[in-house]
Amino acid sequence: MARSKVERTQEDVREYPSYSIDEVAQYIGVPKNTLRAWITGYSYKTRTGIHKAVPIIQPADAKKNLLSFFNLIEAQVLAATRERKISVSRVRRAIEYLKKEAGEDRPLLNCVFETAGQQIFVQQITGTRLKHPLNVSKYGQYGFKTILKKYLSRIERDAAGLPTRLYPMKAGRINQNKIITIYPFVSSGKPSLRKSGIMAEIIWLRKREGETEKDLARDFKLKPSEIKAAITYFAA
Repeated sequence: MARSKVERTQEDVREYPSYSIDEVAQYIGVPKNTLRAWITGYSYKTRTGIHKAVPIIQPADAKKNLLSFFNLIEAQVLAATRERKISVSRVRRAIEYLKKEAGEDRPLLNCVFETAGQQIFVQQITGTRLKHPLNVSKYGQYGFKTILKKYLSRIERDAAGLPTRLYPMKAGRINQNKIITIYPFVSSGKPSLRKSGIMAEIIWLRKREGETEKDLARDFKLKPSEIKAAITYFAA
């Protein structure tokens, strides 16, 4: 089942360490401590002693704990499983299976996941769509469950199956119109309005300083719905 790896170069801006833990936690709506544990691992105690849980995400800059756009995608996938109350142990088993059996060094990045109840399925691996979803929480048993499609359209991918754009899903709250996007080639990869590229945070800050939504729409030449989406995203 092993597949050829997709070659990536250091020139790919999606690999650059561009985001702090605080920024990513805000963008996807997870606690900073949770995100930090995904990145640095954590210690836990059992009857046999103290153990160390290894990191789930390998940050682009491990010394400074800075994340890349690809790391952001990985964190968003984990946030989706967290929102669906999928246990971390099941996620770890799924990742281990895909690393071992599919030869995927970064399953959270290269695979398209689906969930049904406590089960985790893979629909696509490195750009190749599987005939039937693969139940990786059961170590590779093929099966089909009701697909939670609302998560599948949040990440746009290139021909090689690598993420190019994220429509962030903040703590389960989804902008169905996909107004807010994170695109590494626009606005330095910060959350922005999809059509204009204007950073959403700028609009939110000006609203917080007292400007009205009507004035902001006129000033930026945007629709009221776009202004509201930017404010709602950062106010959440």
